[in-house]
Amino acid sequence: MTAKRETNSSHSVVVFDASDASSRPKIPGNKFKNYRYVKNTEIFLPVEHICAFCGKNSFNLKSCTRCWWAKYCDSFCQRNHWPQHRADCREDPSQKLFFKGGRIVEFDLFSGTDVLEAGPFGRRIFLGLDKCPKNGHNNHADFIGVEEFTTQHLPQSIQYDVVTDYLKAESQMTVRVLVNWTSKNRPDGDACANYRNTKKARTASGTYILDDANDFVSKQCLIPNCHYSKELGEVHTYFEGDLKIFTNKHVLFDDEELRNTVVDFFYNSDDRQGVVREYGVQLFYTKPTTDRTFFKLSVHKREFLEHLLDLEVKRSSTFQKIPPAILQKMSAYAIVISHPHGLPKKISIGRVIRVTEENLSDETVANAKTVGRLEKEWFASRSKEGYWRYMQALGSLNMPMYKVWYNTPTCQGSSGAPVLFGARHNNGVWGPYTAYHTAFECDSNLNYFKVGRFMD
Repeated sequence: MTAKRETNSSHSVVVFDASDASSRPKIPGNKFKNYRYVKNTEIFLPVEHICAFCGKNSFNLKSCTRCWWAKYCDSFCQRNHWPQHRADCREDPSQKLFFKGGRIVEFDLFSGTDVLEAGPFGRRIFLGLDKCPKNGHNNHADFIGVEEFTTQHLPQSIQYDVVTDYLKAESQMTVRVLVNWTSKNRPDGDACANYRNTKKARTASGTYILDDANDFVSKQCLIPNCHYSKELGEVHTYFEGDLKIFTNKHVLFDDEELRNTVVDFFYNSDDRQGVVREYGVQLFYTKPTTDRTFFKLSVHKREFLEHLLDLEVKRSSTFQKIPPAILQKMSAYAIVISHPHGLPKKISIGRVIRVTEENLSDETVANAKTVGRLEKEWFASRSKEGYWRYMQALGSLNMPMYKVWYNTPTCQGSSGAPVLFGARHNNGVWGPYTAYHTAFECDSNLNYFKVGRFMD
């Protein structure tokens, strides 16, 4: 059998400055070639598979999107193997539940929270990396732990210590979201519909925003089985205020699930040193056209609030040290900080491939101009009233959207993770341009997120 391979890259158009397009993200080391296991403490490992058509061994094969078991180098090998594979190809519901409308829904499902934290001999159990739906679409070894990340892991064109310092500071804002219940109100066809009214746990990522550390009130803690009871007593209080977590709506559906949601801050290493766990207390519903949601958290210790404020100041100061020329180069990359598979925090880097526009009309353009004006007013005044006017408009008005496509490695558990790509310039002030990872599209083998288009 002979076949001719054809390539066509005309679909990939970078709309940002890409004068250094030949530069690829370099991840030194961590390739593990010819190794299945590195050492007993290493659990997050790539898995080598064999292409069902050509027999090539690789850590980065793609899966048949019907059975999810057959692995291929690319669509060329898959098409040519189909006459043999079709007799064995069977749909696998256990894998299909992670997929919806041709995209991977990137939260990770587990049978219970115990498997996330401990296994034999005190080691965490990593559940079936070889069965991961993303295995084959990216290399799991390209996720770099935040504590191991150095300037040498950056692409050459942005290989500066000021960028590393900023990413390290920004990584402190990423949290692990753990939802320990599936609501009975999830609709048919939802990725979690089969687990309604069960304790099927899922992990995702998110990021926190602390608006005002002084605007907190003390409340009696009525959280069932609150782990702070051991330290603070059965009857104790917590603070509630403007500490919010942003994540994807498909991760956290309603108040029933919120009551069974915890958030882990600073989960950066296997030993869980320094991890702070808090509880969801109020869910804010967002417009149906977005896949974003946010919720308030309990805060049991005042010093924790003060620490979060210090981190926000550090994040801002490290960002301000990045020269505009480097920020422009960063626009060509998409840097994701997440908790893949619920594991300690990782950084992964890829390129922005293309940007498309959606939802353009006279109404949405007018709304975008209104939101842009309110944002400038808030930037100029820095008042709480200006901020809430801006946020209210942003949450309620129908906006034109940019759909940003990128090839950064992401995985189950990456839903809701911040995606950093350069910066925005507004009213004389540079600010980080941050979006939230949404999904992976199977047809294009690319991630994407949608972000509102602002207009002057």
